[in-house]
Amino acid sequence: MEFIERRAISLEERTEIYKALGHATRLQIFEKILMGNGQPLEGNEGLCITDVASMFDFTLPTISKHLDILKQAGLIKTHKEGKKIFVSADIRKSKKICDSLGDLIASYEKKHLVN
Repeated sequence: MEFIERRAISLEERTEIYKALGHATRLQIFEKILMGNGQPLEGNEGLCITDVASMFDFTLPTISKHLDILKQAGLIKTHKEGKKIFVSADIRKSKKICDSLGDLIASYEKKHLVN
């Protein structure tokens, strides 16, 4: 039971995450951050926001707004190095939402898809 409680995620958190990822551009941005655009990331550095912006046909302010929404949902975190701002995924929060959805699907299967 302790494991489940540690992994629990509130309805409000789930709602914010689903809203954040419900926009195609934000979903693509989050995927790029998770994949590091196919490049190996050194340590927890993440991707520079200007590099993220260069992957899309949007202005930096537009990308920044999308990143803010992802950050408010707890899916990404940022840190500054000099004048550069880096973004990386908050893996703990991402795993929590995946676990929550996986548990929900498993519960559905158990109740409705029994042979």
